[in-house]
Amino acid sequence: MLDESLKQKLWEAEDEVASWAEEISNSIFMHPELGDQEFFSSEYLTGEIAKLGFEVEFPYMGIPTAFRCELGDGDGPAVCFLAEYDALPGYGPGHDTPAHACGHNWIAASTFAACAALAKIKPLFKGKIVYIGTPAEENTGRKVNMADQGAFDKMAAAFQMHLSQESSVNTVALAMTDFIFEFHGVAAHASSNAQNGINALEACNLTMAGINALRQHLEPDVRVHYTVMNGGMAPNIVPDYTSMAVFVRAGQKDYLEEVIEKVLNCGRGAALMTGAKFSFKRAENTYFDIKRNDKLNAIMTEQLAGLGITDLADGDRYHSGSSDIGNVSYACPTCYCTLGVGSMTKAGPHEEDFLRIVDSEGAHELIHTAAKAMAATALEVLLGADISES
Repeated sequence: MLDESLKQKLWEAEDEVASWAEEISNSIFMHPELGDQEFFSSEYLTGEIAKLGFEVEFPYMGIPTAFRCELGDGDGPAVCFLAEYDALPGYGPGHDTPAHACGHNWIAASTFAACAALAKIKPLFKGKIVYIGTPAEENTGRKVNMADQGAFDKMAAAFQMHLSQESSVNTVALAMTDFIFEFHGVAAHASSNAQNGINALEACNLTMAGINALRQHLEPDVRVHYTVMNGGMAPNIVPDYTSMAVFVRAGQKDYLEEVIEKVLNCGRGAALMTGAKFSFKRAENTYFDIKRNDKLNAIMTEQLAGLGITDLADGDRYHSGSSDIGNVSYACPTCYCTLGVGSMTKAGPHEEDFLRIVDSEGAHELIHTAAKAMAATALEVLLGADISES
């Protein structure tokens, strides 16, 4: 358990950077950028953290908007805080520009504040504080690339928090990947010469019917959703080309691969039935489910309680999304939590009214709750808390 006097010094250090962190939240909020295009945000964040004496590697691991910033020594463990700063398309003015409807501006600021607080009391402990910029969570998921290259392998623990409807420490994220399905048929006049056509749209329809028939034979936490991207050119032409976007999610990454093969077989079967040719493209990255560390989560629960956050929901695997932080959790112990804004709005991430909340006064207060809880939990790890699990 963390010494109370040391914890008080840590929280006072976070108080000292409070207005700075709020400014960072607002700056990122006012400069929304899509994934892999976060050029302002990444340069801005590295510039701010450098003012605290952090050594900056930017770009990082061959990713133009990723970064790694370190402060400390090799005499103890290293803990990392994962910043996100990509926005969502279509939530800005006119619904044709990006905006931070998922609150990644808040994530960038709260992880920054945790690092800054620890940096201010660094003489009191050994080890290393690492601030890692992880781009494109909403599309390509660059944490996957970074995990594959070993970015998190030597970390004693990784931390991130997210705004949501409810506060939770034992969070859930489903393993996920996505596909483009394409069907090539033969065009023909849909009335006078239909017998010589091969209908690529019917291949889409049969694929969807196959997936729907498959659902009852899948585990309850599996989600398969799709949309037709190209359904043909005109009703009086037998469609010779169609395409679908297909997302597949499951509670565990290994079971995800089993489900994927069954979903692909729906496309293959549809092609066989119609005579169309089937091909698919799998997304560059696959998101893993979150691997919980119960000991680390217990420390975080205690720290949040000390900050007045005691009403914690358990993660619901049947009503969950996906995040590339799952891949981090398979590389090192990871604490990924949410702080609830249900008293401020009924909206959640990816909803328009969430924009009103993520850089509000209430959200700014939660920056400091998150930063203090993450920093205090990380400090316990730096001081030798046992979070190893068999």
